[in-house]
Amino acid sequence: MLSETLSQTLTCPHWGTCGGCAVENGLSESLAPVPYEEELLRKQARVQSLLAPFDVEAWKPILPSPQVWFYRNKMEFALGQEGEARLALGLRRAGRFDRIVDLERCLLMSPEASEILRRVRAWAAAAGLTGYHRRAHQGDLRYLVLREGKNTGERLMILIANKNSAALDDPQPLQTLREETEPLVTTAWLGLAQTQSDVARGETMRLLWGPGTLSEKLGDLDFRVSPYSFFQTNTRGAEKLYALLQQWAGPSDVKTPGALLDLYCGSGAIALSLAGRFDRVVGVDSNREAIEDAAYNAERNAVANVEFVAGDAVEFLQKLPASKLSVQLSAIVVDPPRPGLMPKALQALVELNPPRLAYVSCNPESLARDLQSLAALYAIQSVQPVDLFPHTAHVETLALLRHR
Repeated sequence: MLSETLSQTLTCPHWGTCGGCAVENGLSESLAPVPYEEELLRKQARVQSLLAPFDVEAWKPILPSPQVWFYRNKMEFALGQEGEARLALGLRRAGRFDRIVDLERCLLMSPEASEILRRVRAWAAAAGLTGYHRRAHQGDLRYLVLREGKNTGERLMILIANKNSAALDDPQPLQTLREETEPLVTTAWLGLAQTQSDVARGETMRLLWGPGTLSEKLGDLDFRVSPYSFFQTNTRGAEKLYALLQQWAGPSDVKTPGALLDLYCGSGAIALSLAGRFDRVVGVDSNREAIEDAAYNAERNAVANVEFVAGDAVEFLQKLPASKLSVQLSAIVVDPPRPGLMPKALQALVELNPPRLAYVSCNPESLARDLQSLAALYAIQSVQPVDLFPHTAHVETLALLRHR
């Protein structure tokens, strides 16, 4: 792996045409990335501008990503038909859903990921397979999803094919794919999709080789990650973010009386990172695959005071006042998807009225909207942007709140 000093000087041959590195919001006025220090200042200013209407006790400086390039542990690469070519493999052109940049090299994930793309592209061409035409809804291959264990070196691959295509009924091409991509890919799935919805997800899944999951480490914890479980896409950046949450939760040698509720818990990374600081931790997520991973991860790490529930966050919050957990509750962590908290979830959270709240947001616009409902009851102790997405307009933000 390239050193961080060297990686900051790398240039991408596709910058300005590929949509993988977002160029909106003034992050790139030229055909090259702005200096990373300037990108950080712009992101910090954006967060502070959006949250300026609120009384924030402490504005904390943005925390940079530990890696500027090669930081992503998951990417969804599209296969399509581009121009005269019957097969292109890469990322969408900026601003286009139906055009694919046939990537020579991608600096977001890892050098090994670029090599896997090269091998899969050559394999597909040799097998006579076509990319998926997103207007005609024809073609053999739709997506190639890669996930990496940044601290373990393991890789999981999902090849999403058109269910209406018979091109992969013959097992020989898939055997050849394995020969071409092992040992770079430690486990692989074939997903078949029939829907016209353009999502990188198989409606039916078949394990091609390996255990079907990958292992990853965060700090002292070991995690199992399934094909579609949520896991922060910047592993080393997530370690920095979770360290901030640990500071908020309290000293590692003193347990806070009561319980912590972790909403939208995914594979359990936040819940398990904070388990040693509370008497009881409950994680909730609607993704059953992620909850299965979370329960497995708790057992794997011998964490006995954590339980995970598969269910809708709104329904869980609405039922919570009648449970013993509501009496024990001393803090809540929410890490919702980009749209933020659903109105009913936000209302239920306000009515629940926990003493402390940590809001982890990947979208400062939705955070600002949700704070309009929370600021009447809670003092905003601090706001700190954490850059988990270099070379894009996205930024994570941690807002810590305490009941007035």
